[in-house]
Amino acid sequence: MMKNKIYIPFVLMVVIPAILTTFISFFRLSTTLDRKLSDAFFHILPSHHFFSKDIVIIDIDELSIAKYADHPELGQWPWKRHIYPTLISYTKLLTPPKITIIDIMFTERSDYDDAIVTANESLGGISHAANFRDGGIVIPRQGIDEISKKFHVNLETKLTFPKYENASFPIGNIGETAPMIHVVNVRADSDGILRRFSPVVMWNGLYFPTLALQAFALGEPYQIQTMDSNLVLTKENSKRVVPLGKDGMVRAYFYTEEELRNIPRYSAAGMIESLEKLNSGEIEDPNELLVPPSLFENKIVLIGTSAAATHDDVVTPHGLFPGVIAQAVFASNLTEGHLLKELPESYGITFTILVLFIGVLILFINQWHLLKNLYPIIAISMFVGLFYFLYRMDYVISTYSFVLGFPISYLLGFAYLTYTEGKEKRKFNHILRNLVDPGVVSVALENMDSLKQGGEWEITAFFSDVAGFSSISEELSATDLAKLLNEYLSAMTNVLKSNSGTLDKYIGDAIVGIFGAPIQYKDHPKMACKSALEMVSELETLRSKWNQNNEYTPLARAMVFRIGLNCGLAKVGFMGTDSLASYTMMGDSVNLAARLEAAAKDYGVSILASENIESVCKDEFHFRFLDWIRVKGKEAPVKIYSLESLQKDVTDVMRQAEREYELGFEMYLARNWETAIQHFQNVSKIYQKDDVSSQLLIKRCQSLFQNPPPVDWNGVYTRTSK
Repeated sequence: MMKNKIYIPFVLMVVIPAILTTFISFFRLSTTLDRKLSDAFFHILPSHHFFSKDIVIIDIDELSIAKYADHPELGQWPWKRHIYPTLISYTKLLTPPKITIIDIMFTERSDYDDAIVTANESLGGISHAANFRDGGIVIPRQGIDEISKKFHVNLETKLTFPKYENASFPIGNIGETAPMIHVVNVRADSDGILRRFSPVVMWNGLYFPTLALQAFALGEPYQIQTMDSNLVLTKENSKRVVPLGKDGMVRAYFYTEEELRNIPRYSAAGMIESLEKLNSGEIEDPNELLVPPSLFENKIVLIGTSAAATHDDVVTPHGLFPGVIAQAVFASNLTEGHLLKELPESYGITFTILVLFIGVLILFINQWHLLKNLYPIIAISMFVGLFYFLYRMDYVISTYSFVLGFPISYLLGFAYLTYTEGKEKRKFNHILRNLVDPGVVSVALENMDSLKQGGEWEITAFFSDVAGFSSISEELSATDLAKLLNEYLSAMTNVLKSNSGTLDKYIGDAIVGIFGAPIQYKDHPKMACKSALEMVSELETLRSKWNQNNEYTPLARAMVFRIGLNCGLAKVGFMGTDSLASYTMMGDSVNLAARLEAAAKDYGVSILASENIESVCKDEFHFRFLDWIRVKGKEAPVKIYSLESLQKDVTDVMRQAEREYELGFEMYLARNWETAIQHFQNVSKIYQKDDVSSQLLIKRCQSLFQNPPPVDWNGVYTRTSK
């Protein structure tokens, strides 16, 4: 009997998902899918490694190109080669760096090669870049054999490493006098994303160090060998075990996007300017320079480019970054030991099958219904917990089998469980679904077909949502939660309808409303504004009542909400079946209203409106300008306002504070960050309380002061979340 009860569920929940994951693995789709999924988990989970403090970058950035656009030697790319010894010697004015690694190739002759040769011989500690590639015609160059024998790595192994057909070493005397040479080639995964690197690469039967290995070695003697599937690097007081994949590459730890953007990068233009001031005697103390030489003391210095004209960008798990940033990550990984080992797929598949089998037992053998409801949470928690536990130990387990297999397994199992619960229960569920009241208005019954066809005209979309309602709901019993929600929704819906608004739907505590449909009103934006202000007042009344009667919890009694308003063209109409339909709206203008409701939290306002609303309602209602933003899913920027009050209720304090805020925003657009911050700070002083919008702009100014925006920056802030 037990076998019959579990056989079909086992096939549905274990066998079918296992076949699917095996099918994906057989066609070699699993590796790319695994890495994409692990990227997503890395973004979500807390970071446990931090970028090396020993690595800095000398960056030939946009400023370096633009500042010297008219300079006879620096005004075009590539720069004349005698500039690089100048930069390198500047880093050695005080205590020299540990090593200088150049991520720029000198594989062709120029008139300034002697300057590089002199730097090689006199400055020392320099590693030059070599470029390996596949395909093309092999053209032997004089002295290439001597250079390759001089700089190759003494490694004997049967393991596979990235192999190239052609090699370009630093040209002529540059290569012959180079203290060190490293290979700068990187290989992206099949989806074009750079996630892995190799400490060594192979050409012509010899192994050569990559930039990361040179950063680890620091020009000192080291031993290199392979043990099992690992590459073991050993030097005085340091040992590094590199877990290699089948192709000789290791998964990089890419830290966080914030850390990548905050890697110490010093503009070459700033260094040149500092050197000029030092040589001219304008500044005598090196510590007072724009880029003090002390910044490079005992550091691993990478010289690279981020300017667009250099075309040296790569796609990382965090998006597009200059190639030198990726090289810096690899160097940090190897020097600090931040290396990830990708476990075989069989580990992930075995774990998934175990979880799916447990699911069969819970859903079909276990009699505790609460456990059946908790099973998805338990399974996902086990998976996330295992993934994070291994991730903290620098292991990456295969995820695709669980991410694909578990939902399919659970859906099939739950569907079969629902089917087997019996005819009476299915009939009961069917009755409950038919009892749902869609609130169809009387006109819908008279002309349902016409309303189903809908139309497109200008309406005002209304979205509201209670702030932190999840936290409120956790504090209340089911009875109190239902009472609170009904009381709140009833009061707000009455306000909505009293202003000729149409209730679209409730989404939990959220209210979606339409003004101007199905009955078209010319003043629908003003109706929406009036309704929003009255809702704010009505909520204050509710809070007073709750506090007076000591109802619910303190958090519930302090309830606040956010409203988003926008007007524009939208498609409206009844959608559904003849027996179950709702009047709703769709379109870009509707989506913008929803995005504004979410954005209201950032600015600490109750009602956030678009410029469309402000322009037609400003004669009757008072709006406060807040910002220019670009919401998710739209390219065009939006000017946003807070709906504050009726015009007749505006105070002098409000006008003074808003004028100060606008002055701050003008300074913000002019990139005058310090003056802008002063104006924004004055806003809170005028209000005699913290102004959230001003605090938001102050933090933005501080961030932009530390990381200046690009030349074409227009002040528009892009929201990355909905």
